[in-house]
Amino acid sequence: MRRILNHKNLYGMFSNFILLIALVFTVPHAQAQADTATADEEFLHGDANTESTPQSDGTPLNELVSRAEAGNSAAQFELGNRYLYGTDVEQDNFAAATWFRQAADQGNHNAQYNLGVMALNGIGVMADFNEALEWFHLAAENADTTAQFTLGVIYANGRGVPQDLTQAHMWFTVAAAGGEQSAAVNAVLFQEMLSIEQLEKSQSDAQDLIEKFNEQ
Repeated sequence: MRRILNHKNLYGMFSNFILLIALVFTVPHAQAQADTATADEEFLHGDANTESTPQSDGTPLNELVSRAEAGNSAAQFELGNRYLYGTDVEQDNFAAATWFRQAADQGNHNAQYNLGVMALNGIGVMADFNEALEWFHLAAENADTTAQFTLGVIYANGRGVPQDLTQAHMWFTVAAAGGEQSAAVNAVLFQEMLSIEQLEKSQSDAQDLIEKFNEQ
């Protein structure tokens, strides 16, 4: 399963606090990494402005469409990829979002995360921060570590939501438990900013989620 979007300039939107602590985004499925990007850079790692185009999974297009139309979420996600990149089809962000939505509605965390990025920047859908936040939460609660890291950044900055360092630390902790190395670094940094009560709440909430994911 490939991720085809990144949020490279999320730093631009949420720069004040992030630049202070030098957060680093990693997007495993896109093989992409963000730095302290400026606000006029693109979010997408997969539209006409893409830096690199990942290879498709090799499934013939007619077979992929047939599987997607039959309700296969992995095929729906892959077809969304192809429309976003214009791989074997005419590039179409709206069609990409449509197929991602179908996969996301079936619980595909990669599609949920991608829809969050698209809603955040108005790619194939109307720009809507609240909708983006909902998709990020769905993906994060579906054990998507990149979405968990993204929420950590959003709550750390308090852009679009009230700043909540306790919740930011919680999401960084959960993402770190899932293998996000950058999240582990940020969790340590934020730990120093919390009161004992805040830290205890963050750790308790994080442990609840980690145990939930381990049981799945």
